[in-house]
Amino acid sequence: MIDALPNIESVYAKWEDKNPHFKNGKLTNHSESSAANGYDATIANGREAWKSRFSKALAPPPRRASRRQANNKSRSAMIADYHMDYSLGASFKTAPSYHPKAGRLRPYSGLCCDCMPDSKNYLFTESIKSSGVTDVLRVNTGTSDNDWITRTFCHISFVMRQRLEHKYPDLTLAVLTSPRLLEAIQMTVQEADGSDAKISSIRQQQETKARSILVKMSASISNRLIRFTGWFLHKLLGRLLSSIVIHKGQMSLLQQFCKKEVPVIFLPTHRSHLDYILLTFVLFNYNIKAPYVAAGENLLIPFFGSLMRGLGGFFIRRKLDNSSKKKDYVYRAVLHSYMEELLRNNEFLEFFVEGGRTRSGKPVHPKGGLLSVVIDAYTNGVIPEAYIVPVSISYDKLVDGNFVKEQMGEPKVYETFWRAVLAIYKVLMGRYGIVRMDFAQPFSLKEYLEVSKFYPSLADVTFYNKSTMPALIDIDVCSSENMNKSLNMSVSDESVDQRGRETRHIVQCLAEHVVYASVSAQSILSTHLLALILLCEFRQGADLEVIKAAFRYLQSEILMRDHDVSFTGDTDIVLLHAQYLLGDRLVRKVTETDGTGGKKVVKLIPATTLPHVLELSYYANVVSPLLSIESVLVNTIYSIMDFEEWTELGSASHSTFSYHRLMQEATVLCSILKYEFIFCPPCQSLDIALKAGFDRLRNSEMLITDEAIIKDCGVSVQDIMWAKCFAKQLQIEDYDSEPEDWTTDNEVCMVNKEPDLRKKFMFFKRVLSPILETYYVAACHLVHLLEHDVPENDFVKSLHKILKERVATGTSSYAESAAMDTLRNAILGFKNAGVIQLYNEASIAMCCLTEDYNSEESLFIFIRRLESYQE
Repeated sequence: MIDALPNIESVYAKWEDKNPHFKNGKLTNHSESSAANGYDATIANGREAWKSRFSKALAPPPRRASRRQANNKSRSAMIADYHMDYSLGASFKTAPSYHPKAGRLRPYSGLCCDCMPDSKNYLFTESIKSSGVTDVLRVNTGTSDNDWITRTFCHISFVMRQRLEHKYPDLTLAVLTSPRLLEAIQMTVQEADGSDAKISSIRQQQETKARSILVKMSASISNRLIRFTGWFLHKLLGRLLSSIVIHKGQMSLLQQFCKKEVPVIFLPTHRSHLDYILLTFVLFNYNIKAPYVAAGENLLIPFFGSLMRGLGGFFIRRKLDNSSKKKDYVYRAVLHSYMEELLRNNEFLEFFVEGGRTRSGKPVHPKGGLLSVVIDAYTNGVIPEAYIVPVSISYDKLVDGNFVKEQMGEPKVYETFWRAVLAIYKVLMGRYGIVRMDFAQPFSLKEYLEVSKFYPSLADVTFYNKSTMPALIDIDVCSSENMNKSLNMSVSDESVDQRGRETRHIVQCLAEHVVYASVSAQSILSTHLLALILLCEFRQGADLEVIKAAFRYLQSEILMRDHDVSFTGDTDIVLLHAQYLLGDRLVRKVTETDGTGGKKVVKLIPATTLPHVLELSYYANVVSPLLSIESVLVNTIYSIMDFEEWTELGSASHSTFSYHRLMQEATVLCSILKYEFIFCPPCQSLDIALKAGFDRLRNSEMLITDEAIIKDCGVSVQDIMWAKCFAKQLQIEDYDSEPEDWTTDNEVCMVNKEPDLRKKFMFFKRVLSPILETYYVAACHLVHLLEHDVPENDFVKSLHKILKERVATGTSSYAESAAMDTLRNAILGFKNAGVIQLYNEASIAMCCLTEDYNSEESLFIFIRRLESYQE
């Protein structure tokens, strides 16, 4: 660098010699220099030449001559008075340039997983990320560029311009003559005993049954009805919703995929009955043909069932088989053949891998039933390819009510015509804020099936036994690598052959991959953030100013994870708008007078009692999957450290813990919470997700690693963190000769003692606290299974009664721990952890302890483990 300085000086000298206003390195007078070089003369000659050539052609009309002359005079005066500072021309050589700070780009979420590189790079460009968002309800025909009629009837004009040219096929003959259906009828006939006449009669009955099933099931899409519904929803939703927000880049990418002659499978999250129509409505606005939507037979009610059928709905049973023990081969064959023929004709499909609507706000653990039909169609050569599109739908406020009654243990009320009419009337009386729909990047089914061959097979899965829970600290017994293989797998019936088990494993992995992608693409709304902050940090209420600081912090955490937020503006207005949408039942706004200065202070107080807290927790649980990994780590740290050590946090020797032990026990907790969250996609090891969460906690300075060693070196923790972040941004791989991953298994960690950081630490802990309280109470109730087996339904009801009694007596710390959905997930989590078994006896589901936990000693160790997570 020093050797190059003389060369730079010579370059400066040449530049200055070429500048007419510099002499001997000094700036000369502007007027003298101009006169000496004929500058003014050159300019004057140029003006005269311009006037002589163009003055006649560009002469203004006589009536505007005076105005033009006045403008020219003022413009000439401005030019005469302007003095250019030529010193700026050379200052760039030594002074750094100033660039205005660019605005933050909106995060683009929903990118395809790295395990499918071809799908991730196909048709995707970087310009898609910066496309921004738009409101579907705002049509582009109401602008001043259009005529008066178009502007006045903008919605009619818009829907009439949409192209609905696709002809939907009639598949009746193809389904009724499909080999699969004929084989199913033959199997049913063979099971019947009797004479030839009786067998012939049974065959005829089964054929009639197949036809009636198909008529009841199949959709009958009408382009006219779609166009009319598009206009009607523009008018109706425009009154109920503030906007329906989508990302323009996601839609442009989706349009390119939909132009291919390949079936597209839309797999949205399921939160409301509006989901069925909303996706079709958005696709209609972008000239994408309507998909066939799988809906439950409970929605086949007068008028509304016919409406959904005309918009693409086909109706299936919740349970494919009847109440009898025999399988309904004919119904299964009709459904399979119908979907297979739709795929053969390159029609689009839409169904919900979660099954029903979520009752808790979190995604429901997926089911792979209908996905298996798509995979079978590909493996059997019916279709050469299909594109999978995970979709996330978020609501500021649910349009079709809440699920409080079901969470309180009451049976589900099935839909009828009059209940639907009453529900619509109630909907028309309210306002529901924003709906955000995010389309994850489509991926190839063919590529997924290729890469899924490298996923852990069922033969490599190690399930839990007696040694995994009690001896958590034994490294040899409780291997984190073995647990990772079993985390995202479903226990299959051992009687099923190996090929069937592997197929079911692939389908389940695909379903979990789709749900994980939907959560990764999800945007967060203001009501979600406010509900989580109030329930995790301000359960007694707080001033608006205090809540505002926490709101901004949580918003930054969401953006840091590359999730978008669908609100803008001043934080005060956003919070008050969210409180208005949630209503006084869930969040009360109280105006109090400050005792010191007499200033009025706005305070927000959440509902923390049953049943309203269950509805508020629904909105909070939308955010909890995004923070689940950090919350698992924080709760694990809390369980490792004794309560006295945690409250006091004495010397470092009493408040430290091993990184390796943290990873082990966090893996066990993830396995128990398997049915609450999908912590990582099936293609990824849980170790990677836990390590990434640990790094986020460390980078936020909530955790400190090897503080004593760092202090002995004379370097502060903050300096090391900033240096590493800076090196990472510069992509310096060999920074300070350290490996990229500087966390070792034997590394000692500790919690930062700073009050603000500990406050954030406890916030992450309380994200899972209500769930862990439910699991702890359920574990304590397992002692009743030591005496005898209990019907699962009776066991769940008695346990739910105990949870509600704890809330009523004030024993429970969190009233939302009495949610029925969390309780059912706890039973499934205990089954996944190998603590209990579920089996059928005389068509009744029974619950019992496994052999490894059928003793007080081993069961109490498991209970004490869950007790350690309690505050």
